[in-house]
Amino acid sequence: MNRIWSLAGKTTGSLLLFMGGTISTGILAGMGLSHVTGTVLPLLTVLLVFFGVAPLSLGGWLLQLGFKAEQQARRDRFFQLLQQNQGRLSVLDFAAATRLEPASARRQLDRWATEFSANFEVSEVGDVYYVFPTQHVVAPPSQTSQLLNTLMNRLERAM
Repeated sequence: MNRIWSLAGKTTGSLLLFMGGTISTGILAGMGLSHVTGTVLPLLTVLLVFFGVAPLSLGGWLLQLGFKAEQQARRDRFFQLLQQNQGRLSVLDFAAATRLEPASARRQLDRWATEFSANFEVSEVGDVYYVFPTQHVVAPPSQTSQLLNTLMNRLERAM
C-alpha cells in the first residue's frame, strides 16, 4: 500500500509543483514587466496566492509524503525479508525485492547493518550476507497503514 501512496504522492506533487511554479512565474513576470498598479495589483496578488503559491506548496508537501511512503515501503519490505530469511539477507535479494539498483541496496543495507548491529557472512562462492540479530530487530508499525486503517474505520462508521 505504501508503494501506491508513494507513486500517487510523487505524481500529484510533481504536477502541482509544475503547475504552481509555472503560474507563479507567469504572474510575477507579468507584474514585473507591466508595472501593475491600482486595482489590478491586489487581483494579481490573490491569483498568485491561490493559483501559484498554494499549488506549489501543496505539491512540495505531497512530493515529500511520496518519498516518505517509498522509504516506509522499503523498510517494511526489509523487515518482511528478515522474517522470511531468519535474519540473513544478501544485497541481491534485497535489491530484487525492493527494485533498487545493487549499489543503492548495498548502501541501505550498510545503514541498517550499523543501526541493528548486523554481522557479515561470506559464502563459499564469495556472496556476502548480512546477518541481523532477529531477536532485537522488531518491525515498527507503518504510519501509512495506521492512517489508512483509521480512515477506513471512520468511513465504515459513516456508512
